[in-house]
Amino acid sequence: MTTATRAPERTGTTTRTAPPSAWRRLRTAFATVPTGRQVPGTPAAFVLGLTVGAAASAYTVHAGTTMDYGDAMAHLTIARRVTDSMDPGLSQLGTVWLPLPHLLLLPLVQSLFLFRTGLAACILGALCLGASSAALYRITARIGLPPAGRLVALAVLLANPSLLYASTTALTEPVLVAALLLTIAGLAGWAFNRRRLSGGELAVFAGVPAAAGVLTRYEAWALVISGAIFVVIVVLRRGDGVRRALALAASFAFPPLAAIGWWVAYNTATYGNPTEFLTGQYSAAAFTELYIEKGQLTTKGNVGLSAEVLGWAMLETVGLVVLVGAAIGLLLMTARQGLDNRALVVWLAGTSTAFLLVSLVGGQHIMVNEMSLPPGAYNNRYALSAVPWAALLCGYAVSYVVPRRAWKVGRPLAVAVAAVALTAQNVWWVGDPDTRMTVIEEAIDGKVSLADTVAAATWLHEHYDGGGILMDENSDKMAVAPRIGVPLRELYYRASGDVFEDAVAAPEDYARWVLMHREQVSTGGTRSSTDQVTAALADDPMFHVRYRMVFSSGDIGVYRRVTDPTDPPFDGGDIRADTAGAVDAAGSAS
Repeated sequence: MTTATRAPERTGTTTRTAPPSAWRRLRTAFATVPTGRQVPGTPAAFVLGLTVGAAASAYTVHAGTTMDYGDAMAHLTIARRVTDSMDPGLSQLGTVWLPLPHLLLLPLVQSLFLFRTGLAACILGALCLGASSAALYRITARIGLPPAGRLVALAVLLANPSLLYASTTALTEPVLVAALLLTIAGLAGWAFNRRRLSGGELAVFAGVPAAAGVLTRYEAWALVISGAIFVVIVVLRRGDGVRRALALAASFAFPPLAAIGWWVAYNTATYGNPTEFLTGQYSAAAFTELYIEKGQLTTKGNVGLSAEVLGWAMLETVGLVVLVGAAIGLLLMTARQGLDNRALVVWLAGTSTAFLLVSLVGGQHIMVNEMSLPPGAYNNRYALSAVPWAALLCGYAVSYVVPRRAWKVGRPLAVAVAAVALTAQNVWWVGDPDTRMTVIEEAIDGKVSLADTVAAATWLHEHYDGGGILMDENSDKMAVAPRIGVPLRELYYRASGDVFEDAVAAPEDYARWVLMHREQVSTGGTRSSTDQVTAALADDPMFHVRYRMVFSSGDIGVYRRVTDPTDPPFDGGDIRADTAGAVDAAGSAS
């Protein structure tokens, strides 16, 4: 059987050739080295990342793991309480985390369904993964990688299960990775454009993404410095002089510096302290203080141990196969290009990794894994910011690991080897994700530690009949508002302002329900982790006269007011649960 080919159409004396197929156009786009503003193939890369993110979200939503991290629930809560709380406003953003991820979640969490199920985070994460894929592709195109290198770089990014999982949660890593890659893509577009772009264009295409980054995570603050240095080097190599170099560096740095200025002003206006985010009771410094007192911040001042801890986090987060490929790519790039402008673009992607190492040595960051003293699993997800750097280097390795004379056969073979290696890495990970991927291990640890509180929150969601809930969401393991799934204006908690203290002093005048630890918290990240509701009410005899415990799981209790004559009868039963989740009915509460 033969297949007929479509003959060119003839109109009069003119022959019109049929347009190329979509596949041919895509192949052409992936082989193009752009010199202008547009990079063919960018929409396809975005759609690919978005599709992979949506598929990952479908899996985790079905598995019920989107909110296993306590921080993920806290991020969702912060985003919603800006508009839905007893004291709404921008002050609800707080200072524990930088504000942009919460502002991006803000329109999505207006839906109580998206808030309660965590789907709001899935939507944002998929969009971030699409943006990251598009930006990574643009970088690979700008630095001249062939189609093989571009495809492998995208595969390294999109086949990383830890990053995919994080992209289905409200953690800040997906937004950070997108902001870092968009910033580097903007800098690469400025550096390799055939037209000398103005400072304004540099500010828009690189400075604005950098501003988004500095309002997401502090790793991006370091990229502002390295990015400005990159701009100066490129301009000086062009021979445009020091004044022009400094002017363009200032153009790039202006948006992120303005963003930092806004953040400092916000802290000043809200807390009366411009450095509240650095020194306040909820800051990272307050968090590390307890580790220092316990002698557990062993990376501080220890370069060797810090490197081991960060290296292990990268090993279990980025993967051995990818790290080997990245090392090969780094050697090839250094040998072939030294520190030319294209190599410097790749080095920019390593800024966040260098920042993490410096932060561990300086004691600003805490990271716990098998290499730390003592061992454990905590904050290894920070190493996800190294995935883009590794992806670029792996793409470079596949592009140039074979000599030029063998490119036609060698590059497809290198892609095949990379595909097999990535598949083998993921199969090994999936074989025992609880111990081989610390990001997943941390999520599982979080799920276990939050089991009692989640059980109580789920019970409250099913039985809440109005009247308000008093709880201290800032105390240890109590950031479960999405699991309760009621409007946040129904909650009396620290973010409610002065009314929280009034409710703690006289709960019967404010809240029908109380959710608290039955015994005071003895663990927690900071001194502010103690449960203020427990401190005031657990040993108060009058509280136990006016309220009856209707559910318990472990050390978490749900109490319901029984002394209000206008309180309608409660037919949910006096329900108790042990720590394993067994539930029994024991009488009824009126």
